[in-house]
Amino acid sequence: MQSIPQEKISAASEGLRAIAHEVRLSVLCHLLNGTMCVAELMEATGASQSNLSQHLTKMRLLGIVKNEKRGQQVYYHIANPAFAELVQALKSIYCPEMCEQALVDAEPTILLKEH
Repeated sequence: MQSIPQEKISAASEGLRAIAHEVRLSVLCHLLNGTMCVAELMEATGASQSNLSQHLTKMRLLGIVKNEKRGQQVYYHIANPAFAELVQALKSIYCPEMCEQALVDAEPTILLKEH
């Protein structure tokens, strides 16, 4: 059996710690639906602007999210698709009813695209 290099384990541990905070995890869950501006993220998470800014900065520095300035607004999206997959997996474990509802909501769209 091949052992996993310690630096890979450390990197994975750091990545998991980076999303382990409730505000950061909430932000990532909302960003699964697409790009959002800071004002939208504040409303969605209930976090204050300064608190949200600190969390977004940490995730940006770790390469989890990217930002883009459009006029006066700053928009964020998940930078690394692997983090989106990880958050989706967590969502399916801890919020399975939301995942099931998303499939039901998406089903008519899929059917429309096929015809």
